[in-house]
Amino acid sequence: MQALRETDPRRIGPYEVLGRLGAGGMGEVYLAESRAGLRLAVKVVRAEHAQDRTFRARFRQEVRAAQTVGGSGTYTARVVDADPEGERPWMATEFVDGPNLRDAVLDGGPLSEDAVLTFAAALGEALAAIHARGMVHRDLKPSNILLAPDGPRVIDFGIVRALEATAMTRTGAMVGSVGYVSPEQIRNGSEVGPPSDVFALGAVLAYASSGREPFGEGQDSVILLRIVTRDFDLSGVPARVLPLVEACLREEPGDRPTPGEVVGAAGHSAASLRAALRPGWLTSAPATVAGDERWLPERESGEGESRVEYIAPETVTGVSASNSSPAPERPSRRGLLTAAAGGALVAATGGAGWWVWQRGNGTQGAGTSTPPATASAVGVENPAALAWQYDAAGLGGLHGPCVAVSPDGETVYFGDANGKLHALSRAGRRRWAVRLGESVSTPVVTPDGIFCVVWDRERVRRRLCAVDEAGKPSWSEAVGENGYAPPVLAGEGVVVATGDTDEGGLRCYAADGSVLWSAATPAGPTEVPLVADGVIYTGTFGDQLVALDADDGTELWSVTAGMDIGRPALVGDILVVASGGLVNRHAFGLDGKRLWSDETDGGPMVAGNRSLAITTGQGTIEAVRAVDGSTAWTYEIGGDWLPDPLVSGDRIYLRSGLVLCALGLDGKPVWSEALGDSTGEDQHSPVLSGERLYVPSGDGIAAVDISG
Repeated sequence: MQALRETDPRRIGPYEVLGRLGAGGMGEVYLAESRAGLRLAVKVVRAEHAQDRTFRARFRQEVRAAQTVGGSGTYTARVVDADPEGERPWMATEFVDGPNLRDAVLDGGPLSEDAVLTFAAALGEALAAIHARGMVHRDLKPSNILLAPDGPRVIDFGIVRALEATAMTRTGAMVGSVGYVSPEQIRNGSEVGPPSDVFALGAVLAYASSGREPFGEGQDSVILLRIVTRDFDLSGVPARVLPLVEACLREEPGDRPTPGEVVGAAGHSAASLRAALRPGWLTSAPATVAGDERWLPERESGEGESRVEYIAPETVTGVSASNSSPAPERPSRRGLLTAAAGGALVAATGGAGWWVWQRGNGTQGAGTSTPPATASAVGVENPAALAWQYDAAGLGGLHGPCVAVSPDGETVYFGDANGKLHALSRAGRRRWAVRLGESVSTPVVTPDGIFCVVWDRERVRRRLCAVDEAGKPSWSEAVGENGYAPPVLAGEGVVVATGDTDEGGLRCYAADGSVLWSAATPAGPTEVPLVADGVIYTGTFGDQLVALDADDGTELWSVTAGMDIGRPALVGDILVVASGGLVNRHAFGLDGKRLWSDETDGGPMVAGNRSLAITTGQGTIEAVRAVDGSTAWTYEIGGDWLPDPLVSGDRIYLRSGLVLCALGLDGKPVWSEALGDSTGEDQHSPVLSGERLYVPSGDGIAAVDISG
């Protein structure tokens, strides 16, 4: 940390500035403290970027997306606060006491082989969490990885895209760190997808294990040429790490491992990784500094002026409050190293080579289903059984239902983070998968087809795509830059958000792609709209909750309802909605008249019955009385910020990490099961079809048969 200069701020938002942590192309980074004593790293955007409308709009979207990623089990930094609308926008993350990888290697030399494999698995989990939100890091490098006592933390994910958009607008320049950009990024400029992050991961692992830049040093143009011509030096990479590094650095994006495969190749499952990442996991733990502050070295870390370095948040592994003892995690097919030969010893010493052998023989595990065993129940005999699990590349989009189910219940559809729409049979067998672009939202299904929102290859604009029952694309229409929300059905039409955050609206398409109606809203819509009784309710970035006629898009009313308004829920004849800011729960009549507002923090609300709304928070689920906003009950499930629950009949179904549980509407637990693979920070909600419950699991989905 460095002393404050006269020109540095003493307060940023509600936080007192303690010192200066660094600077780069995007802005200045400060150590600050909240009133409650929480220490934060606060990044303040440079004035020239703050003046750029394109940057500001993209920064707003990327911060919002980043706030959903970090937390327990993701090894990514949690963004805890931000003000994208300030004169100079800023964002804040929790402070963690630890050096970045570049400084750690410069000061202490390469990491040990065991530490590198553990490090690789944690970075695989981090990228999986980032990609599952429809994001790409774009600038993974040693200075963007912090080494905390309980494992590495990836920082700056997604935020680089805001800087990149500005650079593209002005000069057509490529934003990234020379030596850690992929060949396709060099050849095609902005064409960057999840495999580009995996290429950067390979370069990072080479640096961490050898202490040398794999593509050497020198002029940028020379290094970029080496990347394109595959002129790299891996002579210092240990034999146990080399196969994994080589796999990540493959020239063709489709030949590289997925982040989930990296975890297995490093010899870990999610459970073994948590056990390995304890204080002392690094061979040479960073030296402690007397007193409360860590002072960073004055020297630069070898990054160019366009780079930003800062200290990222430390996250704490959550503990489930379930009464059951979770069964050991079932390794995914990508991580079944012990099946190759020799049990745990092979997993610990030969993981990377095993993965490469599997890929070389064409046995790529993604896109298949297996029937693993389940854990024992609590209080109910066999209440839930895991029927099958299907691995993909992480679920596309940020939130919404995890799947869509055909009216007859025989076909299950979902979008993944790598741009594919999947169709599975009820038995979990793949019927087809079609690539539509980049991250694909959860679709909606009608008798006329399957409809989903897709990012284009540059992840700048979105399209609404229609696919027939055989998986053949029918048509697509550009709908703008706004959001990650899936489409919704309104009568015989498909409704989707259009435009961007500043200027947008809703548009209703017919099954043949013709526009039934289009309506502007006060700034772009924020979340998935609610359609109920012929009315569409949506929050907007203009801080307005808007009601539209579902038949023609006519505005019925508009009312102020706080910042970043979540998806509304209709509880009886009361509309409840959560928002950001100091006042963050609201209730309105169906005529738009405000009934009450409350300052209790929490996530989006869903309808429980005609009197209760159900909402989740940090390890808790809560029932709120719609009539006055009071709390009817709270249930502690543990873990981090929980996704939206599913309410069906008199049951509430909720997924938290490994644990799937059912509660009654009185808040009393009915059963709890440890099923499938950990979901990390996935925010998709379960879907019920008959007695089959579909839930996020690992990098894909799982089908659970329930009896209560």
